[in-house]
Amino acid sequence: MEGGPNAIKIILENFCAAMVSIEKIDQLAGQILRNKKRSNFIVDLLKYASESKKIQPCVKSVSWLCQIFGSYLKDAKFRLFLDQSEQQMFEKNSANLNSDEKYRLWMNQRLGDLKNVMLDYLKNTSAKSPKFKTIKITCLTGLFDLMKYETQTKKDQEIEGKYQIPQELLECIIDAFLSVELDDKLIKKFRSYLTYWDMRYFILKYLLIDFYKKNPVTETLLENMLNIFAVIPGLVTEEKQTPKTDSANDTESQPDKSLEEPKNNSTNEQKLFVLRKENLAVNSKITQQEVHRKLFNDCFVNYLKNQLSAKLYKKLLIKLPEKLIPKMTNPLMLADFLTHSYNSGGLISVLALNSLFILINNYNLDYPNFYQKAYQLLDSAIFHTKYKDKFFQLLDMFLLSTHLSAGLVAAFIKKLSRMSLTCPPGDLKFLVLFTYNLLIRHPNCKILIHNKTKADIFEDPYDIDCPDFRNCNALKSSLWEIQSLKNHYCAYVSKEIEKMNSLSQPVEFQLDDAFENNSYEAIIEMELDSNKATANCALNYSLSINEENNGFYDMKVSNLVKIN
Repeated sequence: MEGGPNAIKIILENFCAAMVSIEKIDQLAGQILRNKKRSNFIVDLLKYASESKKIQPCVKSVSWLCQIFGSYLKDAKFRLFLDQSEQQMFEKNSANLNSDEKYRLWMNQRLGDLKNVMLDYLKNTSAKSPKFKTIKITCLTGLFDLMKYETQTKKDQEIEGKYQIPQELLECIIDAFLSVELDDKLIKKFRSYLTYWDMRYFILKYLLIDFYKKNPVTETLLENMLNIFAVIPGLVTEEKQTPKTDSANDTESQPDKSLEEPKNNSTNEQKLFVLRKENLAVNSKITQQEVHRKLFNDCFVNYLKNQLSAKLYKKLLIKLPEKLIPKMTNPLMLADFLTHSYNSGGLISVLALNSLFILINNYNLDYPNFYQKAYQLLDSAIFHTKYKDKFFQLLDMFLLSTHLSAGLVAAFIKKLSRMSLTCPPGDLKFLVLFTYNLLIRHPNCKILIHNKTKADIFEDPYDIDCPDFRNCNALKSSLWEIQSLKNHYCAYVSKEIEKMNSLSQPVEFQLDDAFENNSYEAIIEMELDSNKATANCALNYSLSINEENNGFYDMKVSNLVKIN
């Protein structure tokens, strides 16, 4: 082991010291809970929570302190101040306070110290250790628990129109939580509180009205907000879910399954965290899903007004179709944003394609040049991006309608066949099958297979550089590019071309796995596994024949070549 015996000794000493600290913390907490007169030990626990260099004592002390203050508030061993001004008045007149009033002031001050310690941990960016995330989760849990305890002490004043929740504490939690980089565990924990209708209502309301006034806009803050928007539960009913499109190579669009909303949970189940349902009016805004959806809609539209980096812009477009649009009350408010993104060109246009099509198909957005822009996006460069499978999946969806003109479909077929000359060999199978499916789906385009129109054999009338599919002369051309692939050096490409010769299969091919095993490594392995690769063949190598190497001639090529 690196470090030797000295390192092991140090580890054991640190472990023993941590165990002694935890035992001491348990003893102090037990005495405080049993006897109010031992409240002074709260200072010792606060010291462990703020100054301990070990993870376990810190987590233990924070957990005990939250439990102690919750127990004291529940048993009315001390009362909270109604607001900050009342506490300031007590502090100014501290010399004239009786013992009970001094105790009340002291306990409120220590409660404030505990909140500050936990908020500091939430805002801490120096520690990157995975164990440190445990402290952050403990502090986040403790702060929400304290908010619940404080609300319960004011339950007599909890009436419709005057919700006695510690709004200042809630805002501090959100500010601290969103200010630093978050991991999946923290997001999952925060999401668990958003399942409560009252928490979701007050958090969205704060994000909409006052959040940007109090916090400087940073890249980290914007990314955290996007992650939270994507996982907010309870805003989508089953009939409003957007159909998902799979993307095998898109790692960014594959969210952590731990963040997904459980399918067996009803979105109509109204759970409250700090408020009591019997004290709410029948038509309270807190229990109306459409009010929550409207708040989310306005929050997200405000969010789009910020300047987004290229990385965050792409991440937003990836999450938009499935995680954000279904939660909005008026997705058409995204029309200008998506139109601008779609017209930007390059990868941004590809990523905006799905969301824009949803607005056109589901919300009747009028975008007359949609197919022309999609035609312009077709380029061999798309095969070198990790979003190619998603793009072609959407393109297949756009060309499903049998009411599309033959000229439009022919332009796409011809451009796809021209792209087959320069695309990577692993993607040729998909292009061939996709072209075949379009010919089966649109019989009027079969003229491209063998066009009898007389034309100069050395000149293709199709103009690939023409941006308008209506003027590219696709129907006057033929699929000579596909025919040329019959002599492709990859055997499996030639086999796929044979399927198109007679269009003997009347049904379309499945394209779900067309992009699987399409890397150069997969192609080489396929060739090595074929009969030709494993057969014995002559080697251009001179060997001295003797008894030790006679066995060499029995070896196969596949045993000599290894691919890492």
